[in-house]
Amino acid sequence: MHIEHQKKNPIIHPSAWVDSNAVIRGEVIVEEEVYISSGAVIIAEGAPIHIKRGTIIMKNVVLKSSGGKTISYPLLIEEHTLIGPYAYLIGCTIERKCFLAAGAKVYNRAYIGEQSIIEINGVVHIDTNLEAKTRVPTQHMAFGNPAKIYPSDNSGNIAKEIESLNFLDTLFQVKDKSKDLKYIAALEQYRYMLFNHKSDDIIENFSSNSKDKL
Repeated sequence: MHIEHQKKNPIIHPSAWVDSNAVIRGEVIVEEEVYISSGAVIIAEGAPIHIKRGTIIMKNVVLKSSGGKTISYPLLIEEHTLIGPYAYLIGCTIERKCFLAAGAKVYNRAYIGEQSIIEINGVVHIDTNLEAKTRVPTQHMAFGNPAKIYPSDNSGNIAKEIESLNFLDTLFQVKDKSKDLKYIAALEQYRYMLFNHKSDDIIENFSSNSKDKL
């Protein structure tokens, strides 16, 4: 399904293969020989998404960009990268020939150097920079620039790193510290979604086995 968002439509190369129940919304560019499997959701909200040649997007992957009046988090996936099932990527850069396994998560302004590997349920947090050929092991988390990698049981250091990143301020620009920040962030996100998607329109349905309908 193709959906127009803020008067911007997906652009999909005829050689790309997109499953019939994948959802692609807004300013999304899909290059040659990209494969997008069933259940994938690709949503550009206020910033573009660019998926380059030969990339494979497996089942139930979520890819997002985000932006507003003063922020912009585009998503770029370079050539011949594989994104495994149930992975979640938002507002980040993935260089060429990377491998992101099932359940991997990469957040805003993160940079993944080429030929890096994010193993099952690995997490790369906001503003994190992974050098080329870095490996984030299964259920580990990467933080910082340069990145430090922590096992999931190192909760104390992980919590300190998250706090130092000012997560809510960075993503939602929460300025009023007198109230519950999580509540304010959720409310702002709801208002943004309601306002920015009220005029979205389905522009095309397509078959998974017919390039002529892409």
